[in-house]
Amino acid sequence: MSGLDVLLVGWDGADPDWLESESGNLPTFSELKAKGRWGRLESTVPPVTAPAWASLHTGANPGKHGVFGWATRRPGSYLPSLANSASIALPTLWELLSQRVRVGVVGFPLTHPAREVNGFWLPGLLSPRDAPGHPPGLVRQVLARFPHWQPTPPEWAKGEDAEGWSRELAATTTRQAQVALFLARRFRPQVLGIHFQTTDTVQHYLWGQAGVRMVFQAADRALARLVEALRPRLVVLLSDHGMGPVVGEFHLNTWLWREGFLTLRRRGGSRLRARLFERGWNPRGLEHMAWRGYRIARRLGFLDSWADAVHGESRLARLVRWGFLSLADVDWEKTWAYSHSEIGSIFLNRVGREPRGIVTPGDATQVLAELTQALGELRTPEGEPVVERVLLGEDLYRGPHAPLGPDLLFLSPGLRWMGKGLGGFLSQQVFTPPAVRGGHRLQGALLLSGEGVQPGLAPHARLWDVAPTVLAYLGVPIPSWMDGQPLEELFEPGSLKVSRQEATAEARQRPSQDTIERLKGLGYL
Repeated sequence: MSGLDVLLVGWDGADPDWLESESGNLPTFSELKAKGRWGRLESTVPPVTAPAWASLHTGANPGKHGVFGWATRRPGSYLPSLANSASIALPTLWELLSQRVRVGVVGFPLTHPAREVNGFWLPGLLSPRDAPGHPPGLVRQVLARFPHWQPTPPEWAKGEDAEGWSRELAATTTRQAQVALFLARRFRPQVLGIHFQTTDTVQHYLWGQAGVRMVFQAADRALARLVEALRPRLVVLLSDHGMGPVVGEFHLNTWLWREGFLTLRRRGGSRLRARLFERGWNPRGLEHMAWRGYRIARRLGFLDSWADAVHGESRLARLVRWGFLSLADVDWEKTWAYSHSEIGSIFLNRVGREPRGIVTPGDATQVLAELTQALGELRTPEGEPVVERVLLGEDLYRGPHAPLGPDLLFLSPGLRWMGKGLGGFLSQQVFTPPAVRGGHRLQGALLLSGEGVQPGLAPHARLWDVAPTVLAYLGVPIPSWMDGQPLEELFEPGSLKVSRQEATAEARQRPSQDTIERLKGLGYL
């Protein structure tokens, strides 16, 4: 088939320092790096997969696209829903490109439900296996040709054989590239984006072990096959964040409860669940049993993933959640702050925003100051500071959705401690050993190689700079709502055709008008 204009490849979680150290074992990566521009790519804060890829998809910060973590607000409830494509409140890079050229989208996070493009759109991470893609019937066609293809990599469960699981992930990586080539030959896109989740998954559970190299080598071979078959003018290889070792978990809702920022209800089932929680009846206390039960439930088809257990609506998922202490057991009329996000995000229980909020604009400054002071004084069991930096949401995010994001975020030294809020109450202990070996870092990787690229070390870039750069490479106007800037300094003069277009994005999901008016009246907007 004729060559592509742009091949964009996502190696999820690929750490720039690790890639440098392993470059001798990744020949395709090394060859492209030698010919192109290579450097770091600044992730979102916090560096979580969902907001990071949403920023890549849209060229905008979370305050505009509306995705701040895997958990999204459910109207009238404190119990969150799982983020998906409908959570992204802006048109995507792929939709903008498809107004001019054919595109192909394979396996990215937040791509279910599929959006309509001129080309094809195959859903990725956490999508149902039978989720409809675009055009209709796409997923059925893929499964008919590749019956073992799945949008989410095989999950790790404690007790599994690490080497065997790594081989399975490597095979999944190879299959993802085969699917992409099959679809590219059929639809003949001019821009192809493909995402590999396996590179992230393996690092979470096998950081520092041989399986990580095995999976990345499979990703490197897949990249070689894609480049050889599709002959793209430009290759963009990137990761949404980096990765490094984790030493422990800091359980936010438990800490907020102990510190008096959060209060539990003292009646009925809530009181019973609180007593059981204190005695270790919680996900971390029953972890060994939970892993065994999860493996059985998955084998029997009751659950497809951990996301089903945390957010699913099956009878088993609801039963599991009923037995554990959760945000449904919080006394919101006496609660100032809570968390349902990953990597150190805290929300105030604001009047007018939360269903039963108590924090007024006048209270917010004082509560945030008290939280900041308490976090600054926090020490690990070994006496080391847990928090290195405290950030306010109003300083991080800009856009119509910014007031709905976390009010306070904190980063631990080196992000070696994970501030856990997703899942509600995971342990009666504030600090526990980590459930994973590797965790996210703020710096991802960016490699540009091909026609018009000037070889050398790339300067620092941000995730949302990638979308406008690709648009400019193909001469497509950059909408005014994009925060990113085309990376002109990485290309030879004239290689990018930068033009801007005044545009008001038609949001896919916005806060309700009632919510907007209440937030304005309370001084939040």
